Amino acid sequence: MHKLHRLLYLSAFLAFPLAAQETRVGEEGFESPPATIADAEWLVGQWSGEGIGGAEAHESWLAPSGDTMVGTFVQETEDGGIMFTEHMYLMELDGSLAVKLKHFNPDLTGWEDKEGVVTFRLLAVEPCALYFQALTYRCVDPGAGPASGLIVAVRMKSGEELRFNFYSARSRRLADKPCADAVGDRAIDSCMAQRFSSIDDLRQTYLDAAISRYADNPELLQSIALGEKQFVTYRTAECAAQSARFGRGSLGAMIETACRIQMTQERIRVIWGNWLIPTPAFDSGLPKPDPAQ
Repeated sequence: MHKLHRLLYLSAFLAFPLAAQETRVGEEGFESPPATIADAEWLVGQWSGEGIGGAEAHESWLAPSGDTMVGTFVQETEDGGIMFTEHMYLMELDGSLAVKLKHFNPDLTGWEDKEGVVTFRLLAVEPCALYFQALTYRCVDPGAGPASGLIVAVRMKSGEELRFNFYSARSRRLADKPCADAVGDRAIDSCMAQRFSSIDDLRQTYLDAAISRYADNPELLQSIALGEKQFVTYRTAECAAQSARFGRGSLGAMIETACRIQMTQERIRVIWGNWLIPTPAFDSGLPKPDPAQ
């Protein structure tokens, strides 16, 4: 297995171009554009997401040391072990930028020989994106910046690409703080799914209280039910649309679930404000939803 992935990765910089791919390949003898390490500082931080075969992968970049950023990459196996790692330098080279890296097996034996290193020279710098020869780093949404997620793609000699859909570890924690202590994609996804289920059950509790309050007004109940049906339809469409920007996989699923949580929390506050505010003649017994929840 290690030999197979070694051959795939070591052949990446020999790739040939195909249309509609994340990566780019320059013409023979191309010149790299002017660039400095400052053009890459948006990459600094910890990134996690889906890698080879859907297993988890992690990439991290330290703040620049002089004209070089040091990075690491870890590709896990399906059972959570290490498939291989990379030690990377993103560095200034001849007035431009290049990525140099070495691969290592789980036992720390190297893929390359002692002097060997894989080098990717810069092709283009764009907003929140760096295009190297057969290697791409770009924000999912350049307008939203790194918080939108990171796409890393490597092109093989066959023309096929390995694509990694990463999220910022910090952004993930901010997306849903109660799940911040979960470890790994599966655990975080499971935590957020359970959290959404719990919050949606709470929405139903508040809705049931509103229905109970106006049980003697069938016309109003019909309108409340219609509004709730339209909310559920809108929530499904809106959150699916947000997820679609990030593609399939754990990042898209996380974005969709976080959207559902946020919209449902807001819906609970709307139900309270419209139908359940206590009066001298009525008190549902339910607490006012926390605006900071």
